[in-house]
Amino acid sequence: MDFSTLSKERRSIRNYLDKKVDRELIDKCLDVALLAPSARNSQPWKFIVIDEEQVLSKIKECTSDDDYHLNLFTRNAPAMVAVVNEGLNYMPTNRGKMKGDDYSKSDVGAAIAMFCLKAAELSLGTCIIGSFDAKSVKELLGIPENKGLDLMITIGYPADDKIATKVCKQRENSVSYNKY
Repeated sequence: MDFSTLSKERRSIRNYLDKKVDRELIDKCLDVALLAPSARNSQPWKFIVIDEEQVLSKIKECTSDDDYHLNLFTRNAPAMVAVVNEGLNYMPTNRGKMKGDDYSKSDVGAAIAMFCLKAAELSLGTCIIGSFDAKSVKELLGIPENKGLDLMITIGYPADDKIATKVCKQRENSVSYNKY
């Protein structure tokens, strides 16, 4: 599949088949994610694959909430990936002359995008989630308090193969040249 088609067909999946995902396939996604560009090649990420049923069931409790009807779809995900932001691991040398020295969140985002695109190429579905009980997830997975846990990814086989039409802003509303 060419990259443009892959980009058009990748979508957030919120309904998965009850089928375990082979670690080999998840590893292929991780191998591509690890190739993501990062500021000063800092690679500020650590991925924790959650596929053991006992751990996964506890994590699902931390990522979904009945009261707010939040992320209930995570309960049927056969695996999840916690994406840890290891933070800035180099000293900026520009002494404040340039804006924004810590690019770790954008770097982690690039790695996540590559992970999800590779998953789509392998006919796996993913959904990036940001609303969850991060403190509890960090405790369950043994993530140090000083590390970031902004996003998690569900991964599995989509329950249906319908490709929804993407609704995106038109280029003229999102792109300009040489000025705002």
